[in-house]
Amino acid sequence: MPSFLKSMLLAGVAATSVMAQDAINYVQNYNGNAAAFSYQESAGTYTAKWSGNTDFVVGLGWSTGAARNIQYSATYSASGSGSYLAVYGWVNSPQAEYYIVESYGSYNPCSGQQNLGTISSDGGSYTFCTDTRTNQPSITGTSTFTQYWSVRQTQRTSGTITVGTHWNTWKQHGFGSSYNFQVMAVEAFSGSGSASVKVAAVAAGAASSAVSSAPVASSTAIKATSTKASSVAPTTVAPTSAHQTTTAPTASVSIPAGCTVKYFTA
Repeated sequence: MPSFLKSMLLAGVAATSVMAQDAINYVQNYNGNAAAFSYQESAGTYTAKWSGNTDFVVGLGWSTGAARNIQYSATYSASGSGSYLAVYGWVNSPQAEYYIVESYGSYNPCSGQQNLGTISSDGGSYTFCTDTRTNQPSITGTSTFTQYWSVRQTQRTSGTITVGTHWNTWKQHGFGSSYNFQVMAVEAFSGSGSASVKVAAVAAGAASSAVSSAPVASSTAIKATSTKASSVAPTTVAPTSAHQTTTAPTASVSIPAGCTVKYFTA
């Protein structure tokens, strides 16, 4: 066998292995019954629909956060709701909660927060802000931690989110390492709305057709659940509680140098 062909085959095996390792493996389901949360983990799809003053965070993603490229497509209707469509996760050290908000309902989470500038990424601009939560519920119980926010100025409901671009900026302001879970989430704490989301991780430069909107059939069972401790009930103005997972993260995924990862849909 020619050496170049052998190399191509070996590279293909490595890419398949990495792709499998970065498959969606985490279900965020805090109070999902309040939003009729339904998902298909293997397809990376889920739906939610809510009405009235509720409080939930649902989504699909990974048990360990990474500077991955997350591609998503959604139908998201939340104009009269306190709600976010966002990449959501936690950092263990120093402890922090973070959001990359692609679209939101009636409340901009950077309103009244410490504005630290603008991040340009993925064809748009994001307002970067932080907030300190003092003695509030967290993934380790009551603690003090920083919230990091990137809020897209021109909202959208589909595209690729280059997580590393945000992390690189946040790190200049104390954003740490040792990552906990990371999901493409829908959160709501007031009002009414609905969402249908499809999500996947993609290699840099992968075709945008890797993710397309699709309705989600009813799930059979909730694989992983999460709880959320709350010190103050959310209001119609802003959320006041933190989201805590009960599912332990797995070891972080290491992608070998030189591997090209491609993702395909059926």
